[in-house]
Amino acid sequence: MRKHIQDKDWFYSFLKVFVDWSVISSYRKYQVSGLENIPEDGSVIWASNHTNALMDPMVMLSTTRGRKVFVARADIFKKRWAFRALSFLRVMPIYRIRDGINAVKHNDEAIAQATGVILDGVPFVIYPEATHRPKHSLLKLSKGIFHIAESAIAQSPQGKPVYIQPIGIEYSDYFRFRNKVLISFGKPINITEFMARHSSEPEPVVLQKLRQLLSEKLAAQIVYIPDDEDYDAIWEYTKLKADNPKYFKETLAAIEASGKEKPKGLQRIQTVDRQAVADALALREKDPDKAHELFRKIDDLRLWRIQNGISVYSIADEPGLPLLLLKFVIAVLGIPYYCFCGVVGSIKWIPILLILRGVKDDAFYNTTRYGVRLGMAIPAVIIWSLVFFLLFSWKIAALLLLLSLPSLKYLYDYGNFFRRFISDLRWKLIRKRAPERVL
Repeated sequence: MRKHIQDKDWFYSFLKVFVDWSVISSYRKYQVSGLENIPEDGSVIWASNHTNALMDPMVMLSTTRGRKVFVARADIFKKRWAFRALSFLRVMPIYRIRDGINAVKHNDEAIAQATGVILDGVPFVIYPEATHRPKHSLLKLSKGIFHIAESAIAQSPQGKPVYIQPIGIEYSDYFRFRNKVLISFGKPINITEFMARHSSEPEPVVLQKLRQLLSEKLAAQIVYIPDDEDYDAIWEYTKLKADNPKYFKETLAAIEASGKEKPKGLQRIQTVDRQAVADALALREKDPDKAHELFRKIDDLRLWRIQNGISVYSIADEPGLPLLLLKFVIAVLGIPYYCFCGVVGSIKWIPILLILRGVKDDAFYNTTRYGVRLGMAIPAVIIWSLVFFLLFSWKIAALLLLLSLPSLKYLYDYGNFFRRFISDLRWKLIRKRAPERVL
């Protein structure tokens, strides 16, 4: 039994290998950048944006092989079994004002426990927004992370600094399973050094400066859009621009010509998205009236396409007739395997559908899908092994079992492909009825 939540545990380490595989394979592409920014000369608190419920800690868990300790809101620890399970998973409670004044008093214990984790050299992962929200923006950060840092500084050995590491998690889609995710580690903030430089200032002033600095560092790791009345229009503008092949190539070519480091993988998409956001904000700053009219037209188009079941990607990267025909052929050829996967994957997708009926927060959809996939992975293999080997020769049974392994992944990937194909087709057929094209 572990004495402290951060202590080594062979069973946990054994399970983590399976969990990491499950997390990474749940995404069509999973990429981590900036690991070289993790400091090695001190203790570190990992601070991340929070957009996708429990999938945020899961993707964070798999970024490195080492141990990590997470925090979660205290109300989910009320049941004894939940407390034990979460403690095993290295998740500890933290209390918020909304939990009541008496509950917040327990945070002294939480801070002391977090300090122990940090001083043991184990990354302490916290979401300073204090709640999740599926937006390319940031909420006002809680001061709790800085109180934990102060406690760690006070108990840290001489010459061993305490850092806060800003980390951005960027999903290609918050709600669809098997999307893409980029986890970006930014340059760490040396909190020990910062506090020393501002030691003559009142603590509230110093904490406010730290909050502003961390907000800026977090915003730099994601595609950040100000959360105002133009948010939806600017995000729509961003996708219409960034997913246009011509704009995408021109933006990357300009970056390369400027001598800046060439982005790789999902960083390329993030870079172009950021440029599109910058273009929109620059227009709003330079000519507010023109920007307002543009955003109004974009919002009209956004509402129209949603009503007609058309993806923004179909408009941004409009397919020609040859590509549509190719997609049709691929869709038809993929139907037999899709049906097979629908049968063998029913052990997983039926429970997912049943559970999702009771899920009110859309941000928990992928958490539910991932949880069922993880929990049913081994039982599904056992069940279908018995069925196949009882009904067929061992050669056919082995082939069917092999084909069944990626069943849930294929169901979602084919479903997303087919959905996009139908969207492309609809856009081709009714684009003349769309509101005015503005880009």
